[in-house]
Amino acid sequence: MSLTEMMRGKSMPVDKENDIKLAQHEFATVRIVQIGCVLNVLAEAIERVKISLIMPKLLEHPAHMAKILNGTKYEKAVHLVESFVRRREFILREKRPPLMDHGIIQIIDFFQRNSRIYLLFPSYYNHMGENEKKLLKAFEMLYDLAKDRLYRTSTDAIAQERQLHAMYKQNEVVKTQVEELHQKIQDQKAAIRKRMADKEAYLQNYEDLLMKKKREKNERIQKEIDRCTRLVKANKKLSLERQADLEEQLQKTRNNYTLTTNTYLKQEKIFREEKNKLLIQLQALIKKYDHSIGEKMIENMELAEEHKKAKKALDEYMIGFRKVERVYKQIVVKREEEEARQRQHRILLFAMNRAAIKIQKYWRKWKRHMRKKNKRSKK
Repeated sequence: MSLTEMMRGKSMPVDKENDIKLAQHEFATVRIVQIGCVLNVLAEAIERVKISLIMPKLLEHPAHMAKILNGTKYEKAVHLVESFVRRREFILREKRPPLMDHGIIQIIDFFQRNSRIYLLFPSYYNHMGENEKKLLKAFEMLYDLAKDRLYRTSTDAIAQERQLHAMYKQNEVVKTQVEELHQKIQDQKAAIRKRMADKEAYLQNYEDLLMKKKREKNERIQKEIDRCTRLVKANKKLSLERQADLEEQLQKTRNNYTLTTNTYLKQEKIFREEKNKLLIQLQALIKKYDHSIGEKMIENMELAEEHKKAKKALDEYMIGFRKVERVYKQIVVKREEEEARQRQHRILLFAMNRAAIKIQKYWRKWKRHMRKKNKRSKK
């Protein structure tokens, strides 16, 4: 029963009842507005996180940024970044902290106030690192969780719990029915196999004693009937005992349900307090992230300067290396050509010597053959 219905039951004046309705409506309206404000704050925080994630890339490529932003309402950012680039060497030389420089503060403040700039740089936004994607995903999950928790009321939670409990009871009933049907099928199969075996035995071994077996069979049937009767009585007794146990369990379940409902109401209050704490922690994390991003920008600039020096030294080294490499290749090519000519000459000498040996062997063989032929002709 709602508060309005309770008030009607006590014959409340019409004006006071209207005031209560108006107060309830105003409370619901204020709650919806407050929820909208919280979600808007989270959405704005996500937008600022997105622009903060691509801000280092924008500062690394000021020319590309200027090309995109010139002619738009965000053109002021180009002048701020150009001013910072001109003073960057001086800032690094003095090792000035990022937040001590007014230009850096202006750049961060401008991008944070105009967080929709990230839409103009889809290539930077769509190619973020894994850690940056995880951070953005965490903020989006926080937004979805806050939206779900803020719009959910205690009535919705109780209704959901009741639905789950009803589904659980239906599932237990279905499981019991399935087990009973499975047991019945197994019993029927066993009985059929037993009857088939008995019939085959009767036909094969006791055909001549059919009448005697019929009497024995009648006796077994009577015994089976008696046994089944006893089993039915025993099962009926067990069923009644089981029904009493189930009624006791049902009462316990109702008590547990009442206790659980009260516990959920207490947990809702705890979660609401925890949500406020998380909002405060979120603000602290945003401030910490702003501080960390400035330090990473300085560290990135220092690494870029060291990379330029190392690249310059490498280029100077490669000039001398290429000269030595050309001389080395010329010497190696000449040496290989000389070895190829010597190898070809040795192969030619070997082939000529082998051919001469073959010719000499053939010549001696032919001379022996001719001498033998001349001797045979003389005889």
